[in-house]
Amino acid sequence: MEFSQKNVKGIMVFSIKGQIKISTQTECKEYFDRVIGENCSKTAVLNMSGVGYMNSAGIGMIVESFKRYKDNGGRLVICSLVPDIVKLFEITKLDHFIEIYPDEETAIQKLTG
Repeated sequence: MEFSQKNVKGIMVFSIKGQIKISTQTECKEYFDRVIGENCSKTAVLNMSGVGYMNSAGIGMIVESFKRYKDNGGRLVICSLVPDIVKLFEITKLDHFIEIYPDEETAIQKLTG
């Protein structure tokens, strides 16, 4: 797994590359916990363009992260999902309450209005 972050127009953008599965979920959860703790009262974008596979643990981490941001007055949106993960979000109905944008540029534009 590779993780990176940057600030774009005052919005933190977190990017993940790799597969979120049993062998990587501990590393991924530790990263999520750390960045949420530092940023959960702010607006953030989770860029998932580099994630080609995600299991149910990954879905759980995203739901937990979304809830922690919301509970702390922050806002977490997702962008750049690959088609298979878009389907996963649709099947689980997560696309009904988590904002999902086609790419990072669109997400930043919508958030900065």
